[in-house]
Amino acid sequence: MAADDKKIVLRIAWITALCLIGDSMLYIVLPLYWKEAGLGSLFEVGLVLSANRLIRIPLNPLIGWLYGRIGIRQGLILSIVIAIATTASYGIAEGFLFWIFARCLWGVAWSFLRLGAYYVIIELRSSNELGRLFGIYNGNYRLGSLFGMLAGGGLAQLYGLRQTALALAVFAFCGIAAVYRKGVFEATGGADPIPKRTEARSTISRGIGRRFITGGVIALLLSSFTSSLIYEGMFTSSLSHFTEARHPSTTFLGLSFGSALLAGGLQALRWGWGPALSPFIGALSDRNGSAVPMIVAISLFASGLFLLFPMSLPSTLWIVVTIGILLTATGMSTLLDVLAASIASRHPGTERNVMTVYSMTLDLGAALGPVAAFWAIQRTNGATLYWASAILLFSLSASWRFQSVRGAKATPRRS
Repeated sequence: MAADDKKIVLRIAWITALCLIGDSMLYIVLPLYWKEAGLGSLFEVGLVLSANRLIRIPLNPLIGWLYGRIGIRQGLILSIVIAIATTASYGIAEGFLFWIFARCLWGVAWSFLRLGAYYVIIELRSSNELGRLFGIYNGNYRLGSLFGMLAGGGLAQLYGLRQTALALAVFAFCGIAAVYRKGVFEATGGADPIPKRTEARSTISRGIGRRFITGGVIALLLSSFTSSLIYEGMFTSSLSHFTEARHPSTTFLGLSFGSALLAGGLQALRWGWGPALSPFIGALSDRNGSAVPMIVAISLFASGLFLLFPMSLPSTLWIVVTIGILLTATGMSTLLDVLAASIASRHPGTERNVMTVYSMTLDLGAALGPVAAFWAIQRTNGATLYWASAILLFSLSASWRFQSVRGAKATPRRS
C-alpha cells in the first residue's frame, strides 16, 4: 500500500470522525431525552433520526455531480461548517419541525463526507488493497461515533441533552484545521486528491440500466439495504430504549451502569475496535479474493445472535450477545464497502455511478430502520423487531451461499 494513499484515507477519516460526534450522540441520548427535546412521541424520535438519511437519497446524485466540479477540500469545508451548525442546533432545538430541518442539514454534510471518501478510495493506486483501505477508513472515522456515544451518553446523564450538544459542537470545529493542515492534500498535487480519470459528468444516469442489472449490482444493493436497515437503522436507534426497558441498571465486572451509559458504552465498543478490526477484515477479503464467503458466515452468525438478543437473559450474557452483534456489524460494514468497490471496478467509466447508488441504498435502509423500529416497539414488545432481523440476515446468508455455489455472475472476485 502506498504511504500517500494511506495518509489520504486517514485524513478524510479523521475529518469525518470530528463531524460525526454530534450525530452519534443523538442515537443514544434522543430516545431517552425526547421530551426535553420537545418531541411528542418515540415515533417522532424515529422520524427525526431518519430524516438525515431520507434527504440523502435524492441528494446523493447531485453531490456526486458536484464532486466532478469542485475540489475535495471545498466539499469537506462545506460539510464541516454544516456539522458545526447542526450539532450546536441540537442544543437549542425545540419541536418536531426544527429537529427535522436540523437533521436534513446534517444529511447534506454526511453525503459530502462519505461520497468524497468513496470516490477517493476507488481511484487510489492501491486497487489491489481496496479491502484494507476501506477498513482503514471505516475503522478510523467511527472513532467519532465512539466518542459521541460514550461521552454523549455520560454527559447527558449529568447535564442533559442541550448542554451536551453545545459542548460537542466544538469538536466539529477542529475539522477545519485538519483540512488546511499541510501535507496530505498537497502531496497529491492539489486540493483535490480525486484523480480525474473517470468522466466527471457521469454521476448516475449513464449506463444505469443494463450495467446495473448485471455484474452483481442488484445482489449488492439488496444486501446493503438489508444490512443498513438492521444495523445502522433499527439496532442502533433502538438499543438505548431496549436497554432502558430491559436492563435499566446493570452490574458488569463489578461496575454499575445506567441505561444511557451502558448503551453508549456498548455502541462505543464497536467504534473502539474498528481501527484494528476493520483493516484486518478488509485485508482478509483481499487475500481471499472475494468478500462473499465472509459475508455468508457473518450474516449467518448474526442471525443466531439476533434470535437471542430480545430473550430474558442474565445481564452478563445479554451484554455478550450484544457485543457479538456489534462485532458482526463491523464486519458487514467493511465487507459490503469492499464488495461495492469490487463490483464498481468491473464497470469502467461508471465507478462513481455504482458507488453513488450503493450509498443511496445504504441511506434508504438506515432511514427506514429507526421508523420501523419505533413503530414496532410501540405496537409490540419489541422482540418481533429483532426476530425479523434474524430472518432477514439468515436469508441474506443463504442467498449469497446459493449464488456462490452456483458460480453466479453476481459473485464478485477480484484478480
